[in-house]
Amino acid sequence: MSLNGRMSAATVQPLSPEDIDEVYVLVRLGYADLTLDDWRAMATRQIASPESTGGILIARDGGRRPLGLLLYSIAPKFAGRPSLQVERLISFDLIDPQAVADAMIGEVLKIAQIQDCDSLSLVRPMDAPPQAAALVLASGVSILHRVF
Repeated sequence: MSLNGRMSAATVQPLSPEDIDEVYVLVRLGYADLTLDDWRAMATRQIASPESTGGILIARDGGRRPLGLLLYSIAPKFAGRPSLQVERLISFDLIDPQAVADAMIGEVLKIAQIQDCDSLSLVRPMDAPPQAAALVLASGVSILHRVF
């Protein structure tokens, strides 16, 4: 902790195989039902995949304690360049989890630029079908035309 009471700045990097078990406590904050074995399989598969398909970022404080995870994928689109899809962001800090989240988002946006993405999408569970139409219409991806 710094003298002003705020946590040190977070450093963000790709998840490594050595980090998988250590960050499971964070994973459970975002995926309450995910078992350790399922997390290990999912993370190992993602780490082995090419960077151009997505990844998992980990944020750590100055003492190397894990503070956050960001899971993302890079998906082709029907038209245009690929889209960066943020699947889950998990941020933890005693004082300012927003700063940790901001650091992870900043890093994933750099990756999106390197991967030539031209759009950002957020993966949202489809737990509220009546609200799905409102979300799509409010998102800016909808183009509605009428004659009269």
